[in-house]
Amino acid sequence: MKRNLLVPVLGLLSLSLVLTCVPAYAFKQADVEKLLNTKECQWCDLHGADLTGASLAGANLASANLSSAKLSKANLSGANLAGAYFRNANLTQANLTNAFFSKANLHGADVTGAVLTGAELTAAIWINGEKCIEGSVGECKTKQLYP
Repeated sequence: MKRNLLVPVLGLLSLSLVLTCVPAYAFKQADVEKLLNTKECQWCDLHGADLTGASLAGANLASANLSSAKLSKANLSGANLAGAYFRNANLTQANLTNAFFSKANLHGADVTGAVLTGAELTAAIWINGEKCIEGSVGECKTKQLYP
């Protein structure tokens, strides 16, 4: 290959590597609309979505990606959140009364001031990365705390 053609080819190769290695972490607007209209959004991609103050009582968000989502002051009472991914989500002052978090991942989430009364947390990964043991209702009980 001629030297003057090598530089543009290497430049394009570098650009394509950068574009393929940059993850696309953005919520799908269609998923947000679906959730707000139907309260049904299993397996939805809501990564980083702003759902501050949303009324989602009884919503089905099983296995949804809610990492880095803003759910401050949202009402998720009675919601099915089984297997949902809340890593680094903002759940401050959210109403999580009687929510079902079994096998959900809350590692790094901010739950300051959230109401967890009656919330089922068995087998959930808690904010500190520890797994909640059976009987974790309203609070995460871990093996370290309850041998």
